Amino acid sequence: MLERPGYTAIDLRPLAGGAGTSAYSVSDNEFVVGESGSTPARWNRDGDPSALAVLDGYSGGRACGVNKAGAIAGILHVGDDLRPVRWDSTGEVQGLELPDGTVSGAVSRINERGSMLGGAMEPGYRWRAVRWTPEGRLMELEPLTAGGETQAHDLNELDEVAGTAKDGSGVRTAVRWSGSGEVRRLPSPRRATACCVNDEGVVAADGVAWSRDGRATLLTGGPAFRAGQTLKITNGGATIGWGTTTDGQQIGVRWDRSGDPTVLPPLPSDTASTCFDINDAGLVVGESAGGTTVRPVWWDEDATPHPLPSPDGLDAIVAQHITTTGNVIIGYGYDRAGATYRGIAWHRS
Repeated sequence: MLERPGYTAIDLRPLAGGAGTSAYSVSDNEFVVGESGSTPARWNRDGDPSALAVLDGYSGGRACGVNKAGAIAGILHVGDDLRPVRWDSTGEVQGLELPDGTVSGAVSRINERGSMLGGAMEPGYRWRAVRWTPEGRLMELEPLTAGGETQAHDLNELDEVAGTAKDGSGVRTAVRWSGSGEVRRLPSPRRATACCVNDEGVVAADGVAWSRDGRATLLTGGPAFRAGQTLKITNGGATIGWGTTTDGQQIGVRWDRSGDPTVLPPLPSDTASTCFDINDAGLVVGESAGGTTVRPVWWDEDATPHPLPSPDGLDAIVAQHITTTGNVIIGYGYDRAGATYRGIAWHRS
């Protein structure tokens, strides 16, 4: 453990031996979930791991999401087959139902209500967007056309979903699903992928955000950069993503709810930045790069970058998620001695 101003770095240790670890989600009660080796795992505040139960017949898996109540969503695998599952706060595992005609499935999100978002795969790698209730009941999300392919990307606290669907001509377009699963095509200017939705029902995609009633706000570039990919939107309407500078460098960007951009600069001496998550207070996390060096970074409300420390024995690389409170950040680093990657949690000092 290494003390630095702002945050303290915690190594998310493996269940056994020198296995790698990965952190995929963190809740406001500060539990971190992910995988150790190929075993789904949960870590406490001190970085101590515990294995999550695996259904009979499955060889491993990973935990993908956790909420404040301690409910965890994830996947188990055997060979190439995936099974979506839910763990309750006591660690008991429940397999989630898949639609008829599908052969595999996965969970990508769980909200504070306990609703879970994911997809089910038909033969031929055709995906169908699905949602499960907190009790584990399956709900299919409506396609644009009968039998049309759908993919879900984000879920808010009202069970509204942002994603994509193919129309009758086979063209993929951005869509929104209501809490009861009805689909709505997002109006022009359309993008192929709607990547995120907040609790106000605002959906964001590359270059545009749509209000619940379909009004579009453009997320434009500025004199210093050309707008690129959109990643996350807050309940206040702030959106993050990245752009490309005039000299070809990738740069992190935060847009306010009016669509006005603020560049998220790299750390001093670095030349590029990428952001991955933002909380409702406007704190952003990501990475800062220069030459062959990549470092984890967090930006404050004024878009000032701050470095995050490395735990003993690890070289921290990237910060990927931050809690609503800003008390915990998770990401990963590299263990040179073990030649493997390890999850890291940063706790506010």
